[in-house]
Amino acid sequence: MMKGYDKQEAMDFIVSRIRAKDHPELAELIPELISQTIDADMAYMHEHHVLDEEGNAGTAYYEDDEAFEYMVETLAADNHLDPVRAVKLASLVDDYMDYQQEYLESKGLVDWE
Repeated sequence: MMKGYDKQEAMDFIVSRIRAKDHPELAELIPELISQTIDADMAYMHEHHVLDEEGNAGTAYYEDDEAFEYMVETLAADNHLDPVRAVKLASLVDDYMDYQQEYLESKGLVDWE
């Protein structure tokens, strides 16, 4: 996990901003899917050295497209989603990425250098 990151606080921040009506087929699953997305995002950052073992900044930059693909593929596989639902999940992950960035910026946890 990223040092200084509060998963529950981030979930509350992100879930409160996602509009269920934009994701009707996943609406009941949004809180659980966002929790899983945060976990997949953190796993991506550790595996790709964006974060080090202690959760500090690592040696690599966060690649949005790579991270997006990683999260969608991970969640689709973990939840046994068919291709149609995986596309709908991709839309939710896209929203997640926007609100996760807002959360990180609000907490001073990103550096745009």
